[in-house]
Amino acid sequence: MEKKTYKTDKEILIATPIPLETKSYKPITHEELMDLTLNSIYSSGFKIDKESYFSSNNGNVATARYTIKDVSDSEMQLQIAFQNSYNKKVSLKFGIGAEVRVCSNGMITGDFCNFKKKHSGDVQIFAPKTITEYIKRSQESFKRMQIQRDAMKEIEISKRVRAELIGKLICDAEIIESTQLNIIKDEYKHPTHDYKSKDSLYELYQFTSFSMKNLHPTLWMKNHMDAHNFFVNECGVVIPETLKKDLFIPEQLKLFSM
Repeated sequence: MEKKTYKTDKEILIATPIPLETKSYKPITHEELMDLTLNSIYSSGFKIDKESYFSSNNGNVATARYTIKDVSDSEMQLQIAFQNSYNKKVSLKFGIGAEVRVCSNGMITGDFCNFKKKHSGDVQIFAPKTITEYIKRSQESFKRMQIQRDAMKEIEISKRVRAELIGKLICDAEIIESTQLNIIKDEYKHPTHDYKSKDSLYELYQFTSFSMKNLHPTLWMKNHMDAHNFFVNECGVVIPETLKKDLFIPEQLKLFSM
């Protein structure tokens, strides 16, 4: 049975009818976000390796992912993503993350250079300013993820600890469901990819991310951010003070971070 895919064409999202603005609802179009993100990427001096678009609800919910060619290492590349909607239910989300080369798994940092905001109030002013600022600082976010990845690789986990963590992912964090659990179990028995870190916390993270490849577009960004937060917290990685200084975010932007 063929797996369901939500992948779509950029032109289809651009052509999706835009809802009318009201006092309580301020739409930002898919096309505006695409242009803003792409222009900010190029003006920051980055080159795009690939861009992908996903949708549901007849284009009313859209996710875009931009993989950057020249911010990378041997294992992963910088990835910039946003989620937008016209259904007045799903918030605008933006995040800096990475795509793992060997499997195209997504990783979105859950605590730096990301935000979610309802389509109301000052969203039409806030979003362009913040997205531009975050893309300019995305290399710093990538450095954080490299530190976090390397720390997770150093943590070996037993079968018992693995089971406890998966239990937390399901029951406490509610990040994965039975469908993802079955994929994770299959990956442990017959790995699709080699992450060069067998029986580590990082390997479990990647199996989890792999299990979420075909999540519904309304869940993809949130669950990936939540998963990253979960594994970083379990790892207990501490960002060096020298790097923290480099990763300074203006106070006005901190207020709106997730």
